[in-house]
Order: sequence, then structure tokens, then C-alpha cells
Amino acid sequence: MIFFSESGLIEPSRKPEWDEWYRGHLAAMTSVPGVLSAQRFAALGPGVPPSLAMYTVTSPAVFSDETYLRVRGMGPWAGLVDERLHRRDLFAGLDVAPAIPEGGVLAIADRASPEAIGSLTWLTAAGLDRTTLCRGIGVFADVATARRATAGRAMIYRPVTGRHTGASAPRRNGFGQPVGWAIEPEWKPALKPPLTAMEGRFAIVEPLDAERHGADLFAANADGDGSNFTYYAYGPFATVAQQKSWIASVSGDASRLFHAIIDKASGRAVGVAAYMSITPAMGVIEVGGLNFSPRLQQKPAATEAHYLMMRRVFDELGYRRYEWKCDSWNLPSRAAAERLGFTYEGLFRQAIVIHGRNRDTTYFSITDREWPRLKAGFERWLDPGNFGSEGRQKASLASLR
Repeated sequence: MIFFSESGLIEPSRKPEWDEWYRGHLAAMTSVPGVLSAQRFAALGPGVPPSLAMYTVTSPAVFSDETYLRVRGMGPWAGLVDERLHRRDLFAGLDVAPAIPEGGVLAIADRASPEAIGSLTWLTAAGLDRTTLCRGIGVFADVATARRATAGRAMIYRPVTGRHTGASAPRRNGFGQPVGWAIEPEWKPALKPPLTAMEGRFAIVEPLDAERHGADLFAANADGDGSNFTYYAYGPFATVAQQKSWIASVSGDASRLFHAIIDKASGRAVGVAAYMSITPAMGVIEVGGLNFSPRLQQKPAATEAHYLMMRRVFDELGYRRYEWKCDSWNLPSRAAAERLGFTYEGLFRQAIVIHGRNRDTTYFSITDREWPRLKAGFERWLDPGNFGSEGRQKASLASLR
């Protein structure tokens, strides 16, 4: 079944804050037993509520679950939501809500009965507000395609978040209390990352070394203005000696395994990434310390470096969870996490102090259950056939997973 929540603010100037809150709300909703997915959209035209959230739910019983009753609603935004635009509808007709990739759009048409409108799938009202008897939905590659296919008879929405996923049902212990699902008996604690290189078509990721990589990294970062260091406790470096000194200071730290990212075309180091928060017993590891020079940013080698590090974590070492944490104001980092397939999890307020200022930390993750789908998407994206003669991608990463 599919649950839709539509809404809008009476104070549109507060929308950026509301959008940030809503990301956490989607994650909270997928903690409800029986809420299997959640994704949020923005309307691309007038006449309908500007915000729409779409959820997969297993049954109407979800809405009486004690967890749902705790997390439902607009929380601190209740007084700022325009109640004339607030609609909550449950529909039957599909077991799972479709996932809308980055760049794709969702088309919706509300009618008293199904109509022949493009390739829309028709759902029937099954509960809650019942603001429409039938809703047609369809997924299209872009706005132009959607408008042609529906002849302008459907409202178009673009995704503003990735798709959050949840659990189907709780397990209960002997006391009747809900508990997490049992770990597969064949799972064993993960291995510590080895100090060996990972090689792809565009990039090599190898343990960071002051003498081998220091001068290259200094030269690569000198192409920029130093702003790629704003959200980090280290850098920018005024001299090669300072760059090498920092590398020497982090080398040999077993809790943070720093790597250099080598551009295979030039053979030179152009970025840095680290495995951090390494907890083999729990199968948890973090990717952090990411500092990509202008020579690496938005290049295929950057995406491939992430793929190589993920593949090692999940396929070689057996981790269950791969974390990404960043300053909440580091918008490029947050966008990169979502592009790579990480799921937003929430905001840790006043997490640390850096350069004498507060840092709220945004959390993302990928789990081992999500990895096979993401891995397939990475490999389709990295395939030589996905690049034109000038090395430009033909299809986006998000569209291929």
C-alpha cells in the first residue's frame, strides 16, 4: 500500500529549515514497523500542495503502531503548516511505492475514476482522508517526457530526497518487547582494512605516504583557493613541508587509515580519503577525511575511488555499515553522499568544536543489504560504454541504480 502526505507552509521563508527537519522526519518514519520506504518530492507547478511525501506501508495497522504515534505529524512545524494544504491518503493497488531517481520525476493525477493517461498506474483510496477516490502515478525520466506522456493532465513532482528504507515488522522477545532482527548466523566480525592498494580504471587508492604523495597533493591543492579545507581541522598548507608534516602526523594511526587517491592518467596523487571509526566486532566503518583537490573534483576517478573503498569494505572485509559524517553546512559533501547512494540519517547537534566554531554533524550510511544494488549501479556507471568520446557520462549514477 502507498501512503501520501501532502503539505505546505504558511511562512514559505522558513522552507530551508523545514526541508532540513523533514529529512530527519523521513528517517524517523522508516523506523516505524511496517513503513518500508519514504521519499519526499516538490511540486513543479501551482494548484497543489508544494510538498509531497510518499511511503510504502504494509497495512493500515501501521497507523495505530505505538512507534508511528510517537513520530507522526509535523512536530515543531505543526503551527506553521497550512492546514488547507495538509492531506493524508492511503491507497491500495501497489505493494511498493516506486523509487524516483535523481533527475527523474513522479507524475500524479487525481480522478473520480481511472482514466487513460499515459502509462499511469491507478490506485484506489483505502483510508485516512480520502481526498480523492483514485490516484494515478507514473515514473518518468524527465519533466519533458512526463508532460508529453500525460498530455499535461498530471501534476509533476521532482524528488528532493533519496529513498529511505525501513523494516517490515518487529521481532519480539519472550517479554513481548520489540527487538531488532537476528544477525545471520554465518556473519562473522569484519576484518581490519589492509594496507594495500585498490586499483580501478581511472584511479588507484593506496596508503598515504609523505614522501610519495606530499608534493603531488600540495601541487594539486594549489590549483584551488584553499576553500576545500574549510570544514576540516587540517590545512590548507603553505608549503610542501607542511603538507608532508601533516601526512607524517596521521600515518601509522591504526584508528584512521588515510589513503591517497591517484589519478591513473597522470600517475599523481590528487586527493585523500580515510577509513575511520573502524569497529570490526560490530561491522561498522566510516569513510572520512575526504579532501579532493580541484584536479579530482567531479572527475570519474573521484566516483571510482569511492566505489573501490566501498567494494573493499563490503565484499572483501565483511562490514555491515559504512558511515559518512560531515559538517551540516558542508553542502557539497552532503550532496555527494546522496549522489553516491548514502541514506540521510539525521543531525547530531553541537557534535564538535572546530576552528573555534560549532559543528553540527550530518550522518549518512550505506548498509550491506543496500550494497548489491548500489554496486550494480556503480559498475554500470563505470562501464566504458557510459562515457562519450570526451569522457562525459551518458547516464547519471543515480539513474543506474
